[in-house]
Amino acid sequence: MSNIEQSCQAGKAQAEGERAAQCVKGAAGATACAVGDTAGAAADSAQLQQHRAAGAVQQAAEQVAQTAQGAAAAAQGAATAVKDTVAGAAAAVKDTVSGGH
Repeated sequence: MSNIEQSCQAGKAQAEGERAAQCVKGAAGATACAVGDTAGAAADSAQLQQHRAAGAVQQAAEQVAQTAQGAAAAAQGAATAVKDTVAGAAAAVKDTVSGGH
C-alpha cells in the first residue's frame, strides 16, 4: 500500500472516529437532558403530592375540630337538660313536702 493510500485510509478512520465521538457526545448529552427532565418531573410530582397530603391533613383536622365542637355543644345541651330535670324534680319534691303550698 502506498503512502497516499495509507494517508487516505488514516484520514477516513480519523473522520469516522470523530463522527463516532460526536455521536457518543450527542447521545450522552441527550441522555443527561432526559435524566434531568425526568428528575425535574419527579421532583414536581413529589412536591404536588406533598401539597395534596398537607391539604388532606388540614381538611381532616378541620373536620375533627368541627366534630369536637358539635360534641361539646351536645354535651352542654345534655348537661342543661339534666340540670333542668333535676331542678324540676327538686321543685316537685319541695311542693310535695310542703303540701302544695
